[in-house]
Amino acid sequence: MCFGGGGGDGGAAQARADEEKRQARIRAGMGAIQQGFGGFDETFYDNRAKAYLRYANPQLASQYDNAQDNLAYNLARAGLTASSESARNAGELQRQYNVARSDVQGRALDTANEARRNVEANRAELIAQLQATSDPTATANQALARAATLTKESGFSPLGALFQNSTALLGNTGMLGYKQSPLNTTRYGQSSGASSQIVR
Repeated sequence: MCFGGGGGDGGAAQARADEEKRQARIRAGMGAIQQGFGGFDETFYDNRAKAYLRYANPQLASQYDNAQDNLAYNLARAGLTASSESARNAGELQRQYNVARSDVQGRALDTANEARRNVEANRAELIAQLQATSDPTATANQALARAATLTKESGFSPLGALFQNSTALLGNTGMLGYKQSPLNTTRYGQSSGASSQIVR
């Protein structure tokens, strides 16, 4: 018994046509992702690192100034201003400052890398959704929404007390009877009622 007609391929031609259309929609969606995420380049990540430095460096400088003032106060009170002990403590304070500055720079790089990871994770998720749905319109809308969210600068955590381990070294604070709070320090030359706050 014979059957006529053009369907002798078992629907393979239709399947190929459907797959070609699906691939075309995926290509359109990939283009939308590329366009939506086009602003996430090396300049974007560099700017994230710079934003962190603009936030953290003033805190570092403030804490360093306070530590220098405390050192000068304690050394002067002990009559050690022009001593080898003064030079030793100044060197230790400079060493701690260099360590803290390197740490801040490292955190700035971490901030940029975290932003990069977030962008790539969102891009990969959109691509997976596109492969599953082959819906370029929904993908384009999602790409724009996510890009807008990722572009917004997130808040940064304040620095901790970077020189907190120096209070026993710098001018032998405890021996001199000069007490330093983790949050407030008496600056050299001010009355005991004036204080300067260290951002934690």
